[in-house]
Amino acid sequence: MMKKKALLVAMTLTLFTSVFAQEEERISIDFRNQKVTDIILAVADMCGKSVSIDDTVFGNATFHFEDTDFDTAIRRFAESARLYVTVRDGVYHITKVKIEARGSGYYIDGEEVPIVPFLTRLSRDTHVTIMYDSLPNVTVTVRTQEASMDDILNLVLTKLAGYNLEPVAGGYFISKSATRTASGREDFNIYEKDGLYTLQLKKATMPTVIDFLFKKAGKEYSLLNKNAVVLENMFYADKEFDALLHLIMEQSNSDFSVADGIYYVFEIQRRDVLKKLKETRAVKLENVSAEAVSALFPTELNAASFSRIDKNTNTIYITGSAGETQPIIDFLVAIDIPAEGRYWQSFSTSSIPIKDAVSLIPKNMLYSDAVIVPGSMTFVAQVTEEKEQQLRDYLALIDKREAARPVHLRYIQSEELLKYLPPSVSKENISVTGDTSLVFFTGGQEAYDAFKRELEVMDRPKQQVRYQVLVIQHQKTGGMKWNPEFKIERVSSTGTGLSYAATLGSLLNVNFDIVSQFGIRFAASLDWEISEGKARVLADTTLNGISGETITFSNTNVYRYRDIVRDNSSNVYSSTTREISSGLALSIKGWVSGDGMITVDVNAQVSKQGTSNDTSVPPPTSEKKVTTNVRTESGSPVVIGGLIQTENDVSMQRVPVLGSIPLFGNLFKKKIESTADTEFVIYLVPFIERTGTAQEKTDSAIKRYYEKYVAQGV
Repeated sequence: MMKKKALLVAMTLTLFTSVFAQEEERISIDFRNQKVTDIILAVADMCGKSVSIDDTVFGNATFHFEDTDFDTAIRRFAESARLYVTVRDGVYHITKVKIEARGSGYYIDGEEVPIVPFLTRLSRDTHVTIMYDSLPNVTVTVRTQEASMDDILNLVLTKLAGYNLEPVAGGYFISKSATRTASGREDFNIYEKDGLYTLQLKKATMPTVIDFLFKKAGKEYSLLNKNAVVLENMFYADKEFDALLHLIMEQSNSDFSVADGIYYVFEIQRRDVLKKLKETRAVKLENVSAEAVSALFPTELNAASFSRIDKNTNTIYITGSAGETQPIIDFLVAIDIPAEGRYWQSFSTSSIPIKDAVSLIPKNMLYSDAVIVPGSMTFVAQVTEEKEQQLRDYLALIDKREAARPVHLRYIQSEELLKYLPPSVSKENISVTGDTSLVFFTGGQEAYDAFKRELEVMDRPKQQVRYQVLVIQHQKTGGMKWNPEFKIERVSSTGTGLSYAATLGSLLNVNFDIVSQFGIRFAASLDWEISEGKARVLADTTLNGISGETITFSNTNVYRYRDIVRDNSSNVYSSTTREISSGLALSIKGWVSGDGMITVDVNAQVSKQGTSNDTSVPPPTSEKKVTTNVRTESGSPVVIGGLIQTENDVSMQRVPVLGSIPLFGNLFKKKIESTADTEFVIYLVPFIERTGTAQEKTDSAIKRYYEKYVAQGV
């Protein structure tokens, strides 16, 4: 089996010998997706026939020839493939288009014929010269009865955008449009037949189109409008010359006048062009006053800009396009009806908005739509005496201002309430007062009850967070080995009371609950470091704050110095006192989530001021910062380290008495410089503040100590 797409699936050739006196070959053969020209040539070669195939024949076909003679087979195949066959002098001529002269024109029948072979065949069969520029590879379908050559070629040009048809010396020339603008090629064409002109334009400049039109019509013109307006997407068919010129002028804000056979084209304003497209219609009112009606126009009609009133004749003149004026005229016709006891009356409200009042009026109370007077609490409607009274009674029923109810806020302020309103109310229902804990609610009882229920959920105290903070400065020991001793023993255990004792002398003045949070061993180690001068407490405090708010703490020293500045222009000196702060700055922001966890943002900064031998220059400072975000349970500690600094210490050793002698004493004293690394560690324990007495909290803490260190035999 062959792998080509156009595979000849099966080809079986059987030759039969006719029983007649004259022998004739018969064929049986299958062709699958083969070229049409190859099929015809293969069959003709097998049957010994002469064929001539012109360039219009193309494409592939599938066909089965079954035990038939060549003439019958080729005609059946031609009918299937939309081909035409003629036999002249024993030669079969095959083409895809049929061209015959009929009456005053030509009969043409061709389906999906390549355009270049079609024009070649048309020129040969009609003996008319047809020349053309390079044409695109497209196909055309042409079917005519008695069409002129102009009609046939113009029909073909519909598939050739950007090409022109020009009569030349009894023949025709199809040429490309070569005119271009700065933005690209201009695409248009103008055809003329029997004094009528057809314009097909996608994009072109007005001067180019005007020049082409006048040359085609053989007329003279003077272009006074030098503005190269770009025209787009225009199509006009069978227009007289002046009519087509007017249409082009409208699109380019231009006009023309004719003097001594010369067309003068000049520029006009856009509004002058639009005047030609608008019309004025007069509507004489019979049953209502024109002056009264002008105030009743609905706002969406915007009729004031289109209408004028003649009081003497009770007429309204409407000017505009049909789309603008017809809705206004329809409105006037609808209200210009016999009164029959009806009249127009105005109605007002004092409390509820006028739009809300109109929307609540039952439709059976109004003979026409209510017209709201802009910027007022009034509307106008057509009524009878009975309907007027019904409408006024109904408005009096709904136009009532509801009493305002005071609402006291316990924990949130009125500004916060307005910022986060519950779903049942809007800002119009709430009125704030000078007291941030008092607002007034205006609305129905059902809305008020819903607001109170939602407010109970919102107006609750925010949780308070207590932070125990301990900041220790540790001196690096350089790998010193030490094993501090400590002793803890159970003192008594009677009833429910618990007590224990331990020796942690250096931590007696520390408020931070070190033992409970980090254990007795850590407390003993820290006690030893403090007693040996290896650590010192920089901060030991308790901070309280609202959940979601930021708390700041600082323990700093301020160094002030005078900064002297010289003004070079006036040689005047001025001084400014400046400050340098050094020490510890801590910022804490905790937020309590619904599951009782605490999310804490901590920003810690430790700065140190150095020494300077030059009093005119401020001393140098060093600074370390740590920012962290943690989530922990209430009472679980957070440790923040990494704030390491290097401190340089300078001291002087001297021999007593001798080291104090001027000059000579320099021999008996020695300058000693030392370097020490220190680390600042922040111990932070956040607590969610809950209700309970101080005694309960103390008993709870003692119980935790006992269970952790005494009961377990630590």
